[in-house]
Amino acid sequence: MKRLSMSLLVAVLGLVFGLLVTHVEAETMNFKLVSTIEKAERVKVTEAEGVVIGVLDRKGLSIFDNGEIATTNCRGTFDTKKGFQGYSSLSFEDGSTLVLSWKGPTSNSRSEKYWEYGIDVEFVEGTGRFKGVKGSGSYKSKQPLWDADYKAKGITLYEFNGSYDLSSQ
Repeated sequence: MKRLSMSLLVAVLGLVFGLLVTHVEAETMNFKLVSTIEKAERVKVTEAEGVVIGVLDRKGLSIFDNGEIATTNCRGTFDTKKGFQGYSSLSFEDGSTLVLSWKGPTSNSRSEKYWEYGIDVEFVEGTGRFKGVKGSGSYKSKQPLWDADYKAKGITLYEFNGSYDLSSQ
């Protein structure tokens, strides 16, 4: 009986220790992205008033709270009735990468000065220090409308807040 109790205790302690070692705390990720439209293709949907669909390619620079930067490419589709969706690829100086999928708008407002909207984000995959990444977050965007040149180029500020873990490593 003592032998069985001792074996059970060792097994439980091993399980608890294993869970503690493999459990990874979620990390927060916050950055600001300033991007501009590189290319956009739009077509009006015939017989549907005001409906435009298309594809969009944006490029920009993501600036993290710790001062790190990543070049950022965003590609997606849009539909003026259904919203937009796509992917962002972030490339870091050390060669690590992140791919985020996004969909929105989750909120939407316009004034004479700004177009502001929210976007839901999921971490899709990563390489290097982000290998095995899983998590989610959101973008809040702010696009100035008072300057015709900036408005035409779609220059927008995005603020990202999210959390991730690397538990699949």
